Amino acid sequence: MIEESGTVLAVEVGFAEVETIRTSSCTSCRARHGCGHHAIAQVSASNRMLMRAIDPLTVEVGQKVVVGIPEDTLLQASLWMYLIPLLGLIGGAVLPSIWGGESNFAVVLSLFGFLAGLWLAKNKSKKEMNNPNYFPKILRIQSVQSEQIPLVFTP
Repeated sequence: MIEESGTVLAVEVGFAEVETIRTSSCTSCRARHGCGHHAIAQVSASNRMLMRAIDPLTVEVGQKVVVGIPEDTLLQASLWMYLIPLLGLIGGAVLPSIWGGESNFAVVLSLFGFLAGLWLAKNKSKKEMNNPNYFPKILRIQSVQSEQIPLVFTP
């Protein structure tokens, strides 16, 4: 389970809007100069992320919670978003060489294969948009953000 801490901003029946702050360990990583995540983190102005999470615990606004998503769900989504378009690109480039086609045709077909892979990933995303298996889930409550401090009056 991949976990992230966040704060509950809004609550509705069965779901909660949770804001997380993206943390990055890019500064201590040796591969940061060739990493896409580091490049995106540098360009991104905000490190806050808002997500809709399944709420089995009936949380309240202001509570600190831990949300999680199973590793296999993240792996499956990554395969659809990265591997399928890449396979379309490679397949489109290889097919003309099997037929003995020209390199210009291979370039055009590889672009069509890549676009077809993106289209498949988009359709899969739309199909699974309301699938609860792809939603993060609130795992536990950490604390209440706005704890009140009692006031003591002395005469």
